[in-house]
Amino acid sequence: WLKPFTLKQPTRASSQHQSTCKGEMGAMKIAVLCALAGVSATGLTQNPCTGCDSALAQAYQVCAKDHGNPCAETNEKGLVSSGAGTKKDIGCCMKKEKHDRCLECKSMDCAYKTCHVNKQYYSEYSSVTEAKKWTKKANKEHSAKAMKAAGWGDNKA
Repeated sequence: WLKPFTLKQPTRASSQHQSTCKGEMGAMKIAVLCALAGVSATGLTQNPCTGCDSALAQAYQVCAKDHGNPCAETNEKGLVSSGAGTKKDIGCCMKKEKHDRCLECKSMDCAYKTCHVNKQYYSEYSSVTEAKKWTKKANKEHSAKAMKAAGWGDNKA
């Protein structure tokens, strides 16, 4: 019921097929390598405007509270000096630089959706404050004034 497995001797046709396949495989490997090199050279560029969110804003505020300007350089005595020295806090300095970059990104003009920018960075809640101005009461007062100005009389609805 079980037959023993035996290896066949390669024929001339099968050896030609194997050499053709090896040549095609080598060419395919080179093509894939070139394609990946092209992707890494052009497609994987870093976007300096990524990570501009409320977590970064909060981390920046904590650093500003603790260190003031964390990028200020201090001398051996720990005093801020105008000359070369060590940064107050390197991690917080990086957060401050990222925060400054995000503020620049926010003000970029991205015509035709050419960049991905968080236009609400560091002002997420100002839209909520603006929306509160337009409650039902404020809208009703505005409508009454607008109708009266347009000559429709008093709106007592």
